Amino acid sequence: MSFIAELRRRNVIRVGVAWLALSWLLVAMANLLFPALGLSIGAVRWLLLGLLAAWLPVMWMAWRHRMGAQGLQVDRAASADDSGSQRTGRRIDQASVVLVLGALTLSILHQVLAPYALERTGGPSAPNTAEAPAAASTPTPPAKPVDPRSIAVLPFANLSPDPDDAYFADGLAEELLNVLARIADLKVTSRSSSFAFRGTTAGAREIAARLGVAHLLQGSVRRQGDAVRITAQLIDASDDRQLWSESYDRRISDIFQVQQEISQAIADTLVDTLGSRTVKVAPATSDLQAYETYLRGRQLFIQRGANLPAARDLLEQALRLDPSFADAWATLAGTWYVWGSYAPDPPGIDSLERAAEAAAKALALKPDHPGALAVSARLAAGRGDRLQEAELIQRALALEPNNANTWLWQGLGQIEVGHVDAAHASFVRAERLDPLSGLQQGWLGISTTLRGDRDSGEALLEQAHSLGWRGPASRALFLVALGDPEHADADLIQRYLDWLHDDETMSAEQRDLARSLAPALVNADLQADARKTLGDAAAAHPEREWTILLDSFGAVDAAMECALHANRAATQSLLLSLWYPQFRSLREKPGFMDLAGQQGMLAYWQERGPPDACRLLETPAMHLECGP
Repeated sequence: MSFIAELRRRNVIRVGVAWLALSWLLVAMANLLFPALGLSIGAVRWLLLGLLAAWLPVMWMAWRHRMGAQGLQVDRAASADDSGSQRTGRRIDQASVVLVLGALTLSILHQVLAPYALERTGGPSAPNTAEAPAAASTPTPPAKPVDPRSIAVLPFANLSPDPDDAYFADGLAEELLNVLARIADLKVTSRSSSFAFRGTTAGAREIAARLGVAHLLQGSVRRQGDAVRITAQLIDASDDRQLWSESYDRRISDIFQVQQEISQAIADTLVDTLGSRTVKVAPATSDLQAYETYLRGRQLFIQRGANLPAARDLLEQALRLDPSFADAWATLAGTWYVWGSYAPDPPGIDSLERAAEAAAKALALKPDHPGALAVSARLAAGRGDRLQEAELIQRALALEPNNANTWLWQGLGQIEVGHVDAAHASFVRAERLDPLSGLQQGWLGISTTLRGDRDSGEALLEQAHSLGWRGPASRALFLVALGDPEHADADLIQRYLDWLHDDETMSAEQRDLARSLAPALVNADLQADARKTLGDAAAAHPEREWTILLDSFGAVDAAMECALHANRAATQSLLLSLWYPQFRSLREKPGFMDLAGQQGMLAYWQERGPPDACRLLETPAMHLECGP
């Protein structure tokens, strides 16, 4: 008897097929049940690997044994009557058919139910982004009153065969977030906070409690070629009840229409709290390739850091495909504007000039583009036109009142001119829209401290530090301690060293020099030498930021001189720190009014009022007189 014939007689092939059918059925069941049980999609992969690994041992068992009259027996050789083996074979065939039909049924059911099962666990695991640590490390905040007109858009699950299509699912979720943010009276949580729950097992109630919203929008995207299936559902977070759900089977070319339909459906569902609202979504571009390239670029821009060069390249590629793509111009403007915070300018390129050019092109195409207006506002502040900055940022907020970043930027402009109370109100709005952002927590902590509530401010700064806003938070905690004459010397030095450790904007050489001067912070006998050392270093490296260090060691005149002639980044660093108590002596220097005039602060004060707790006096010369 041939080997193949013996395999057939012993039903080895049938058993192998039946095992594969059983494996398919078990995996299909796992795909449906694991998300509901809080298990990750990775557990399904391990189950599949285990079943496949068992396939050969099962085949070996089928070769060695057969089902006889006395049960499972060792199959030693072919017998004259193999009717029992044939009956067993038929039963295995029947079982295989049943298993295949069951697996097929569950697989079809999975296509219908998987989006909901996956989304309730935050979607499938994805590569970590800047938002991911926030949700993992942030405790649930104390309960606050929840506005019934509030919603968070969670990252849509990518159910496409190609995992690289995750950018498309993220892009669609963010586009929906942006559309919803423009609905009057609807509070929409910022992307960085809502996307922090990607891959977590937190339920709807917990997510909503952390974000301070009444509703959650969840969904999934399955893309194959030009066809796309989008599933979305609106959840009432108070009782985890589904208020609305819909699936859309469309072509990629219909993507803007789908965005409008989903947003309108949400507005209609919330009509009792919002009132009647009509949603319109104008296609951002007619070139779908440009749109997809833009989504990839925007995703990298949001991640910041080392992703900015790739983001710039993709956005420029999208603009080559469609030069009239206003959103791409605005995002490119934002990319260039934040560039200097993460890396030196490329050789021969002024990043702020490029930002201004891109923002101008976006506004030429769409004069009311809120993103381009916000970038233009901060660029105006850098040029010293504070009044134009205030006008532009207010226009941007009127168009997009749910943009946490624009509220933050308004607060930065206000704190630079000493309007701390107004800045605090802006930071409060930003933090409410983006409650899991270290950036928002940090600036709210700074303004809280400057307004006199030191304990609450330091708690917010510590929270911001834990959320990844390390360098700025450490510097703020040091400056708060430096302004307190009763602060313990050892703690002051430790905060100073923490700042130097966390501040990534310092070069290694500058950090080592500053670290060597730490004892002089609490020893008056060493401060003269420290001031001379810092002054020499500032003269040798004027491209670096020295004003904070100089003022910290009492070199006020040198700090003022450095601020008047420093590069833009160094000047902004000083302006954002100017209203700490220990900088009062610098603000009282005669040269300070030169800096105020150069930075547009004087013109702003003359029209919109002096800094908080200060008077602007003209005799004997223009100067500020500020209270404690």
